[in-house]
Amino acid sequence: MEKKQIPGVIVGKIMNMGGMLQRQSNKMLQPYKLNHQQFAIFFEITKAGKVKQKEMVNRLLLEKSHVSKVVKKLHKMGLIAISETEDRRSFWLAPTEQGEEVVAQCSKMFGEWHKEWIGDIEDDDLLTIVSCLTKLQSAFKNNSM
Repeated sequence: MEKKQIPGVIVGKIMNMGGMLQRQSNKMLQPYKLNHQQFAIFFEITKAGKVKQKEMVNRLLLEKSHVSKVVKKLHKMGLIAISETEDRRSFWLAPTEQGEEVVAQCSKMFGEWHKEWIGDIEDDDLLTIVSCLTKLQSAFKNNSM
């Protein structure tokens, strides 16, 4: 393989893996009436504890309208609470008790799935993979802004 082909191969493999991971996580999230991207937003809200909606848009690099739509759905499902901030153009988002329970259940389910998918990879290799993926993620973020 020529050096100039490597970036395309890397991106192609990441996109392929992303598709596989998204399809599988969508199947796993069906009982919760969530999809992969909705859960990603929900998980970030829960991880933060309390966060402004505008910060979620910046943190996840998603469209404001998409995040707003997902926030409305999560609120309607009773998974998050929405409250006004000092600035009426922004809102606080926080998980409800029900939301925290759902995230805990899903995190356990995803943890088992992750171990199953990568359980055969040696620890040293996993550390190298994490390091390389972190570098790629940083490069993608820097080039997407």
